[in-house]
Amino acid sequence: MITEKNIKKYASTVLLSTVDRLFDNKQTLIDNFYKDFVKSNKRSKKLKDNIKDNEVVDEFLLEELEKSFTRNDIGHALQSEMVKANDNAIEDLAKELDEKLRPVAYSLRSVFNDNEQYDQFRKYVTENLVVSNMNLNTATIKALKTLNISGMKAAQIMQLVAQVDN
Repeated sequence: MITEKNIKKYASTVLLSTVDRLFDNKQTLIDNFYKDFVKSNKRSKKLKDNIKDNEVVDEFLLEELEKSFTRNDIGHALQSEMVKANDNAIEDLAKELDEKLRPVAYSLRSVFNDNEQYDQFRKYVTENLVVSNMNLNTATIKALKTLNISGMKAAQIMQLVAQVDN
């Protein structure tokens, strides 16, 4: 059944936040948009049959947004929300990475002998984990290549990371 609750449950969070952004987070306008959406799509067989498929729900939401906004405005808001979601994912994963590296953090900092380079290393590893969906070992290797670290120093870092990578 097509309801506001189901639409909000199955649509992608990035698109939901895009709707909020386009309507300047004004709850009355947002509520009216979803009511109009449900009203205009309640007879859609494709949406009813695929209500749990976020791609289908998103497609219908985008079509509804195009009735009120230009594609350029929608694209700009959507891109901003995607960047924000990506940044949040990187931030969350950075915290997890710090927790995972905590047992060897002091030793890693000693090997790097430079807090700035260690912070760059953490940044690259985190980005590799999020963007490229790599495991910790592979993300570390790529980060070391990016930082042009090789030889004994790279081996020491890999050994320390291997201690916490399970």
